[in-house]
Amino acid sequence: MKTKLLGTALALGLASSAVMAGGVGGGNANSNWTIYGWQNWSWEQVSVDTTSIDPADTDGERDRDFSRINNNAANIGFAASLPTGMSLGGQEIKVNFQCEQFTFHNRLNGISDFCNRNSKISLSGAFGEIMFGQWLLPYNEMVAQWVDPFYDAGADSHTSIMGSVGYGTLFYNGGFGFTGASKQGFNRRQEEVIQYWSPNLNGFTFRLATTNANGGEETQVTGVSGVDDLDPRIWSTGVAYETTLANGNNVWLAATYQKHDEWAAVDFACDDSDDDSYRLAARYIHQWGGGMSTQISAMWEELEYDWSGCTVGTLLSGNAALTSNTADLELEKESWMISGKQTFGNGFDVRASYMDADEFDCSTCDVTEDDTDATAFNLGVYYTMPAGTELRLTYSDVDNESNANYDFGIGGAGTVVGGDADMFAFGIVQWF
Repeated sequence: MKTKLLGTALALGLASSAVMAGGVGGGNANSNWTIYGWQNWSWEQVSVDTTSIDPADTDGERDRDFSRINNNAANIGFAASLPTGMSLGGQEIKVNFQCEQFTFHNRLNGISDFCNRNSKISLSGAFGEIMFGQWLLPYNEMVAQWVDPFYDAGADSHTSIMGSVGYGTLFYNGGFGFTGASKQGFNRRQEEVIQYWSPNLNGFTFRLATTNANGGEETQVTGVSGVDDLDPRIWSTGVAYETTLANGNNVWLAATYQKHDEWAAVDFACDDSDDDSYRLAARYIHQWGGGMSTQISAMWEELEYDWSGCTVGTLLSGNAALTSNTADLELEKESWMISGKQTFGNGFDVRASYMDADEFDCSTCDVTEDDTDATAFNLGVYYTMPAGTELRLTYSDVDNESNANYDFGIGGAGTVVGGDADMFAFGIVQWF
């Protein structure tokens, strides 16, 4: 027995030595791992106006008011970078790995897949970086952190209206499924993605990403005659330019584009689908001195959905008045956003964003595209404590016209067609 215990202890000792040296047995002792995280928790008081589903309810008895705690895309990740022993253009080539996951709680505890956020393996050097794995697509990532002062991570995200026609098409995270309207939005973190990031070229950077076409195989819609040989793929790209002027002020410009080729056709049993989205964005930061600055941002986009030969389903599944029961769908929508951030140099800053969705232009919708417009508004007061912890107090509002169904960005309130939602929240934000 003593011999067995001694042998076990020796084995555990060798294993722990290997871990401390840089990984499990057989690992690379020269690898340096980083453990990082971001926590963004908020206590939210939410009110949802549902009177539109019962016009006779003039006293609002069917309205909903509730309190909740959200942790708004909080995450933890593990990252490492290693030299490959090769160089190009006088710069070392490195291999990089990252595994990142949400730290969900409460009602979202069941979503616990490992590496379910930005996760990759890549090679980087003077040529830029090329990676494959699961990652945010350039269409949204190349503009989000520049134009959204609320971090694009919670109910006050710009994804409330931008990149979506509402009706469940807000932000899509991971996976390669097609089912449902939520898969047809343009704000995406996509798995099976190959992505290239350019180096900085005199202030210009660009990115190009594509999905791996559902494992590289054509897809047949089972049980639907004549709908086959689909090759669903997403293309996403963007270019940005940033410069700091002689007076310290900063200018940033970007244009992004995303294409969903035969993506919707798999879900809605179509002969073909070709969906596109375009974005133009800009930001200006004026430095006043003494730690004070003013940031102003703007963004415009257009979404286009073009489906033909469809037999099932509809993009606008939440609105019977707009359901497209024809074999074809042609729908366009424009949106715009302005935002700002005023920093006072004493730890306090004020942030705001306003979004406007125009009415649909839908030649195939059954009734009318009138009153499909909406607006969203966010206002926040932030205080950054000396060591970097942020305290925030925010107000958010979504106002739908009678045939619209937009919701909060990430962490929706469950609005209905024509309904409105507003929210007060107190939050704590910390980086690790």
